[in-house]
Amino acid sequence: MGTLTATKVEKLKPDEKDYRLHDGNGLYLVVRKTGTKTFMHRIRKPRDTFQKIGNYPAVSLAEARAFVTAKQLKKDQVESAIDRVDEKFCDVAYAWADSIKGNYSQEHNRKLRVALENDINPYIGNKHIAAVTSKDIYKILKPIEDRDAKHMAIKIKGWLHAIFKYAIRNLNCENDPTLAVDVARPKPIQHSVALSDAQLKRLFNEFENSTVQHRTKIANRLLVLTMLRTAELFKTKYSDIDFDKKILVIGRERMKRGIAHVVPLSDYAIELFNEMRQFSGDSEYVFPHPKDKNKNMSLTTVYAAVLVTRPWLRDLKFSPHGYRATSSTMLNQWGYRSDIIEKQLAHSSSDKVRGSYNHADYLDERRVMLQTWSDYIQDIVKKATPKIINSN
Repeated sequence: MGTLTATKVEKLKPDEKDYRLHDGNGLYLVVRKTGTKTFMHRIRKPRDTFQKIGNYPAVSLAEARAFVTAKQLKKDQVESAIDRVDEKFCDVAYAWADSIKGNYSQEHNRKLRVALENDINPYIGNKHIAAVTSKDIYKILKPIEDRDAKHMAIKIKGWLHAIFKYAIRNLNCENDPTLAVDVARPKPIQHSVALSDAQLKRLFNEFENSTVQHRTKIANRLLVLTMLRTAELFKTKYSDIDFDKKILVIGRERMKRGIAHVVPLSDYAIELFNEMRQFSGDSEYVFPHPKDKNKNMSLTTVYAAVLVTRPWLRDLKFSPHGYRATSSTMLNQWGYRSDIIEKQLAHSSSDKVRGSYNHADYLDERRVMLQTWSDYIQDIVKKATPKIINSN
């Protein structure tokens, strides 16, 4: 609240010399010896000066105060913008990462943090974000491309682009230096092929009769039975399984698309999950790491066991991820609706609202389908398992 009032300003009289009265917030009223009354705004930086606002009564006390308030607000906004421009890239990047983490899985957020710490921040982490140039972006992406990780280079450029858009919205910088940098496009991803009935039976016959540890054989069977991705299955905890209702619930934080997934379990799947208890001991994980029960089994365990000694699978460009394509192909051939199969594969619905509303869609139909699929796989396993001959 200023020291002047409208009444006081009106009644002020001139004196032998000019004099001024301070209202507050840098606002002054100068009363000339001629009787002219002038509102002035004192500006102390970069040097102490007075700016004329206007003469009274053409400019009222309220209008003069409003002028000073507006000037101060603009000054504060400019200073605030300067502060934000001086933000380090790493601070803005982590703020952006925190703002989006609720939209993605834990695995996605982990990979983003690793990329920031290993591929990005060593180059520009401590640099003011407004000073980052296209040359800096090129220096980040070039080593990634050179190690033939072109898909990762594209992903990191996309993250950098999102960070700079976030920075521009928050007045951290004015330009996006990623726009001038191109990334070499990789060859189209060659998805793992689907095996035929004969090929799948050959794989199981070889694998089940190999010297691979039994726990790895169980993991391989469940990977086929559940149609899950490796990370989704191997990070499963016993608390995720309802053995009475015969369902496995995978939280959104572990799903590729960030939508919780309910998997109906066949009788054979329940049997295998129970069998794994003899190997998991007191670990919370169904598939614990052999050297650390507080961690899950390595995601490459089954991949290595299946592929290392089987060049015919490598020639086919097959990997255990191809079990999903294999089951999808066969189930479609057997006449099951594609909607049910796609739901079991946890492929996102084109109707995002509907997809997020009920993650257990078609649960009963999927249960019947997976039981049929399970019976087929169990029969293959039984025929592949060596028979124990009684010599008596």
